Amino acid sequence: MKNIDLRITMTDFTELLNSYMKKLRLTDEALAEQMQVSKMTVYNWRTGKVQQPASCKKVLKCAELLELNMKERLEFIKAAGHFSGKDEPLSDPMPVIGLPIIQPYQFFGREKILQQIYLAWNKPVPESLIILGPKRSGKTSLLHYLKQINQAIYLRPEQPQGWPDNWLPQHFQFAFVDFQDANMSQLESLLKDVLRQLNLTVPENCPLADFSNIIKQKCNKPTVILIDNLKQGLSAPNLDETFWQTLCALGSCGKLSFVVTSLEQPEKLEPAEKLFPFMNLFGHILNLGQFTESEARELMAASPKPFTEEEIQALLKESECWPEPLQKLCHQRLL
Repeated sequence: MKNIDLRITMTDFTELLNSYMKKLRLTDEALAEQMQVSKMTVYNWRTGKVQQPASCKKVLKCAELLELNMKERLEFIKAAGHFSGKDEPLSDPMPVIGLPIIQPYQFFGREKILQQIYLAWNKPVPESLIILGPKRSGKTSLLHYLKQINQAIYLRPEQPQGWPDNWLPQHFQFAFVDFQDANMSQLESLLKDVLRQLNLTVPENCPLADFSNIIKQKCNKPTVILIDNLKQGLSAPNLDETFWQTLCALGSCGKLSFVVTSLEQPEKLEPAEKLFPFMNLFGHILNLGQFTESEARELMAASPKPFTEEEIQALLKESECWPEPLQKLCHQRLL
């Protein structure tokens, strides 16, 4: 990392972007929708009409959506002009407004819950977990952190927190399933996406039985499926009892572990009978609440412009240490 050549032209960025989009068969419209930017923004990047993307956050988000590995991501960020040569991005870690936290270096706090996850995972077979929390409490950000931390390019000096002795799940592999995505309510597209994320063979046709056989035969290291928005998945008509029972069987034989997020206890969701016996896999229910005061202060200390103690006290009181309003209030103060 210390001897990286930073002499990269804009042509390199456009060539990389076009190459990665072609590999995933992504159109300008599809990538723009996932990045939550205009189609013209992606078009201008891809054709070189924008000489250098101004937002490091958008470049990082784009790299995530393009499914780049560590080496590719670093090359991509360098080509976009958002690399300082000091093992850190040219972007302040906070505030992040309106989006889940994607990059681990922008993730703060949650030490207690990370300690609980460490205790559940530091075993021959990682145990499955339920993460409960109200809307905008950071459940999706936590899942992204768990998936990305073992391959993160950038980390703040004190990270990772919560896990002792700098433990990282480096021998784990992860797949992320967000049931807010309509594709994930379709059985075959979901199964193919999971196999693709695990770098396993993706057959042209992928019924549930074939998916199960591939997982049993090819998963030879700890594999965790991160499931966001369980309620939406439960209501998907194409994901019937057989689907959930198959996940249970794969979990019971030690091939898969799961982390699921939910607004409420799974047994209160409808139709709850779909989840039986899948929910028997889960011995841990973790509650995601407010930051501690020290965690909230740590986030504010990362501000590109320091706050006075008076401002800090006001932000703590007004946000009640919830992460989303705290980020928004920090943003307003910076403005």
